[in-house]
Amino acid sequence: METWAAYAWAFGIVITVMFFPQQSMRTAVNSAWYKNIRPAATPPNYVFPIVWTILYYLIGVALAQTLQLPKWTDTVTTLLYVYGFNLICNVLWSFAYFGSRDVALALVILAAIVISTALLLYYTYLLLPLWVVGILVPYQLWVIFALYLNAASLYKIKKN
Repeated sequence: METWAAYAWAFGIVITVMFFPQQSMRTAVNSAWYKNIRPAATPPNYVFPIVWTILYYLIGVALAQTLQLPKWTDTVTTLLYVYGFNLICNVLWSFAYFGSRDVALALVILAAIVISTALLLYYTYLLLPLWVVGILVPYQLWVIFALYLNAASLYKIKKN
């Protein structure tokens, strides 16, 4: 795939995923419900859109690099499926946590995100230059931190 087309597809997908759940999150982060379950280690609300914008940009670059591979083997196809699964789970997490307020379901979805991000790193390592793997590492670290926050929220709910 041509470079411009790969980046257009990758960023089109990533921007759609990034903005799709925004409405449900915008009101929920200021709700009394969220303030009551928010763990002490949670960064201020303004940090999340900054971090996620950077992470989605990096995911877009990595996805574009994948789309530019000259030969689409079964491994490339698997990597693309993992991207799809991972990004769908990102949208589902927002709706589970903020929309449905089902923190337990959100934790399961987030565990799937952590595992699928590890798979993204693995398959990217097999197929692409190391710098592409490197730009996905912050995403893995962030979703592990998010898993901790989600689990801590669930703990606060169960404790009360």
